[in-house]
Amino acid sequence: MTVVKWIIVIPFFFPSAVLANDFPTVDRVEYVLRCMDAHGGQTVETLFQCSCRLDVVASYLTFDEYDAAITFSRFKNMPGERGGLFRDNPYGEELQEKLSKAEADGDKRCFIGARSEEIQPEPAQPEEKGDQ
Repeated sequence: MTVVKWIIVIPFFFPSAVLANDFPTVDRVEYVLRCMDAHGGQTVETLFQCSCRLDVVASYLTFDEYDAAITFSRFKNMPGERGGLFRDNPYGEELQEKLSKAEADGDKRCFIGARSEEIQPEPAQPEEKGDQ
């Protein structure tokens, strides 16, 4: 009975954790795989970094906003009149900017682009002794 109480109570205290998981599984997997390919390939390190990045993106945008931002960015280079809908759309530009900010914040929070040796703290330098 205690477990059931916690399952019911947790969403009220941590709504962002619940809302951050509103992205469909297929879209999460696609995002993480594309991110991994762009940042060093399929390793355990990039898996964690890219999963973390998507969690940050999900905290900034709803899935519908994310889906629209991706759609606008994919089709903005389409030539002709059809592409005009995606190129000259203030709402699309706003969503793309929001997605870019979310991904940049995710890069910082999740160490994307940093090699693992850059993340490790530097070894302590020996103290120099003065003239004696």
